[in-house]
Amino acid sequence: MDIGEKAVLFRLYLLLMDKPWNVFYNLYEPGCDIILMHEKSNKVLKIEVKTRQRLYTTGKNKNFKFQLTENEYQNINFLIAYWFEKNLYFIVPKEELKRTTSHGTPLYYIPIYEKADGTINEAINIFNDRWDLIKKAL
Repeated sequence: MDIGEKAVLFRLYLLLMDKPWNVFYNLYEPGCDIILMHEKSNKVLKIEVKTRQRLYTTGKNKNFKFQLTENEYQNINFLIAYWFEKNLYFIVPKEELKRTTSHGTPLYYIPIYEKADGTINEAINIFNDRWDLIKKAL
């Protein structure tokens, strides 16, 4: 969803505005939404953004997955999972995604659910607001 991609673009711009990195919305490269490129070395970091929000059709469901295709997985360094209602950003290195298949097609995901006490499962909560992981990868 565009709102997640634009929100992440803005957050990355603020994070890197005093660094020698440019933030681009990807219009060309397959499998990712955002590209970070170093001004001098041309080193590239690729990010896929997935956004989830509760819709009329999903009701009160608080269990879901942020999921990538094989193409997306092969072409990124990070997944940024944005939970719209809670304004939460989960910065997940691709190596942390779990692999599954659907009708023989490989998929990669990280589950998220809200517990009865309102907390979020630890498997994804450890990546909550971890923008430092991107800075370390630069």
